[in-house]
Amino acid sequence: MQHISTTEKDKVIADDTNPRHNKFFMSFFSIAALLLFMAAPSLSVSAEKKTKPQLQVKPQTKPQAAPAQKEIVINDANLQTHQKRVEELVKKGDFDNSLKIMLKIRDYAKEVLSTVGAIKGQYEKAVNDPSVPQKDKEDLFIKLTGLNQLIPRYTTVYEASTFNLGYIYAKLGETEKARKYLVEFLQMTPYSSGRDSQWMKAKTLLLELYSLEGEF
Repeated sequence: MQHISTTEKDKVIADDTNPRHNKFFMSFFSIAALLLFMAAPSLSVSAEKKTKPQLQVKPQTKPQAAPAQKEIVINDANLQTHQKRVEELVKKGDFDNSLKIMLKIRDYAKEVLSTVGAIKGQYEKAVNDPSVPQKDKEDLFIKLTGLNQLIPRYTTVYEASTFNLGYIYAKLGETEKARKYLVEFLQMTPYSSGRDSQWMKAKTLLLELYSLEGEF
């Protein structure tokens, strides 16, 4: 029997154990590579989360409401100012805004006439009442004089505003309303044959709205 020398035996053992070591190291590296491969997506996702800029949402602001238009208030102190304002607007062709003011003027004049008429009627009753002291009657006579001066003034304002409303509505193309105010004006004012009188102007405009120009 051939004996194997110690050197040769060690060599054989060493050669015999090499494949096992190689397999162990190969398995270790394979597992490590697999773990690195599996960890790579999560690392990239984490990196993306860190680097991805966040969108800044601006707070929504509520739209500002349009400023409310100042209400037109007519009184004895500003009546003439508003009348002149209407004339300026009509010359500029701004019939919408002139209409708003003119409606207020007419309503105010109508209310004044109604108020003055009611007070005048009571004063006249008191003046003719024998039970009312003479001193009070004299005071009432003075007040009646003032009221009698207001009536023709505001009657003129009321009549003029009625005609102007008919004219403005005609310019706005609102024929029915224009006719209404023009007819009312012709009924409340006395006839005048003057070509430039308001009565003749109202009649002419009214006939135009009815397409009856020149008929009568």
